[in-house]
Amino acid sequence: MPQTSGKLKSAKPGVILLVVLLTLSGACSLTKGKATAEAAVIKFHERFNAGKYQEIYADADEGFKSSVTEDQWVALLETVQRKLGSVKESHSTSWGVNTTTAGTMATLGYDIDFSEGKGDEKFVFHITGDKALLYHYNVNSPLLITK
Repeated sequence: MPQTSGKLKSAKPGVILLVVLLTLSGACSLTKGKATAEAAVIKFHERFNAGKYQEIYADADEGFKSSVTEDQWVALLETVQRKLGSVKESHSTSWGVNTTTAGTMATLGYDIDFSEGKGDEKFVFHITGDKALLYHYNVNSPLLITK
C-alpha cells in the first residue's frame, strides 16, 4: 500500500472544504439564476398583455436582437396576441441554468393558458448580474395555425 506524507493527509480536508464550498456557491448561483429568469418571465407576460412589445425588444440581449429585427418581433407578438389573446395563467414545466465561461444561460418552459386557448412557451435568458436578458423565445399552440 502506498505511503502518503503528512502534508497530503492534512491537505485533504482543505480540498474537500473547497469542493464543498464551490458546489454550494454553484448551487446558489443556479437558484439565483432561475429566480432572476422567473421574474423576467412575469415581466415579459405583463408587457405582452399590455402590448409593450417594443419594451421587451429594447431590454433583450444583443444576441436576440441580432437574430430578429424589432419590426419582425412586434409583428410576431401582435400575431400571437391576436390569435391566442392575453396570458391568463402560466405553469412552469421545465428549467435549467448553465454557467460557462461565456456566461450564465437560464432556460424555462411553461404551459400557458391564454384567453383564447392553450400553448407552451420556451424562454432562454442570458443572466448578467441581477438581470435576465431575453436571448431566445418560442411559443407553440395549434391555434397559431388553425385560427
